[in-house]
This record gives sequence, C-alpha cells and structure tokens, in this order.
Amino acid sequence: MLINELVNVCKQFILPNDGSVVIEEPYIPHIPHQWNKILVLAESQNLSASNCKYVETLLSMSQEDRIRRLGVSPDGVGVYPWDDGSIKLAVEAAFQVDSSRVAVSNAVLWSQRGINKENKNPDIHLQGRSSEIWSELLCILKPEKIICCGKIAQSVIAKTNWKGEVINLRLPAKTAMSRVSGMFNEADLLKRYPEVEKVLNQNPSLIRDGFQRNKIFYACHAVSLRNQMYKALKSDS
Repeated sequence: MLINELVNVCKQFILPNDGSVVIEEPYIPHIPHQWNKILVLAESQNLSASNCKYVETLLSMSQEDRIRRLGVSPDGVGVYPWDDGSIKLAVEAAFQVDSSRVAVSNAVLWSQRGINKENKNPDIHLQGRSSEIWSELLCILKPEKIICCGKIAQSVIAKTNWKGEVINLRLPAKTAMSRVSGMFNEADLLKRYPEVEKVLNQNPSLIRDGFQRNKIFYACHAVSLRNQMYKALKSDS
C-alpha cells in the first residue's frame, strides 16, 4: 500500500519527452523490509554515456518499473555513494544502525547530461520539481530522520514542507574526498574514531571496492558531525 501511494505521486510528475532529462520518470526511494525510519539522500543518479548499459536497461522497462527502479538490480540500490559503501559505513558508524534497514534515494529525481553526454549537475528547475515531489513523498513516508548528503540534497529538502529531523553531511565525491583524506593516516583516524573501526571490523566489505582512505575519512566526518550535534542538543537542554 505504501509503495503504491509513492508510485502514484511520482506518476503525477513525469516530465515530457523533450530531451531535457535522460529518463522522464522520477522514482521512489528504496525501502527495505523492516525499515528503521531513517532516509538517506544523495544528489542524483549518474546517467551519463559512461553508464549507458544501465540507461538502456531503464529504457527497456515499463513506466512503473522505472519509477520503482531503486533496489531492483542485484548489483546494488542504484545510488552510487551508497552502493560503493561510503555512505553505508558513515551511517553505521555515526548512528549505530544496520544499513540494510535504511531507506535510500537521491534528492533530485531526474538526471541530465552535458553536451558531450557527460554527467551534469541537475538544474534549479529539476531541484525545485524534486522539492515538490518530496513534499508529498515525505508526508506518506513520515521518516524519523533524514540524512542529506551534499548541498543539493540539503537544498531540495530545505524547500519542502518537512519539519522533522534533518542531518546534513557532505557528499562523498571521490575528488573532493581525495583532496583531504590523503593528508591523514588511516590507522590514526581509526584510533581517534573507534566507532568507524568497530563497523569495519564487523563488516570489512564496506570498503572492498577501493578508495579505502576516502571512505574511512568520510565516516569520521559523519561521526564528528554527530558528536557536535549531540553536544549542541545537550547544551540547549
């Protein structure tokens, strides 16, 4: 019933086939069984020419299947910084939750390409339309906590009518993370952030796809922000 309600909302926001986006249908979040009421949002799917096989798969689907596409593939949910382990590790370390019970999506529910078919940041119009959709989706979902990864996700949710708890993290973009993470020693980071080390000891597969230092550094970032947030709440109480 919940899924059908979400799908019906997305059907009201299908864009015209005018070439402005790669796939006209927006999509619902991946909601696992035994959802823990935490919703994580990255920014948008990369549907550039480099990801053409996935795009071809989407185009072969029915309209409703495209709306329900997250979590269909055995290779992952379809939100890259979640599937590569970066956000999973951060969420588990910072909030002591099982990432398999977290709902996942992107904040902007369409993707665009540049003139060379490269991935393009979604424009202001699409961000605004996404805010409209999320205003309706969140009323149905009623999450207890939304974790926004990146400024675009933060902006989209800030423009909805949602009044619940929102936590803002950076987006774990490889280039941005690499500029900073290389200045730190992994062992020292893990010593200073035992929450991250504990999760990695329990599930080392979270960093199996490379960029290990980036992922550890990003998880430490999440734990640090969580600690700051809790200190602020204690001081206000």
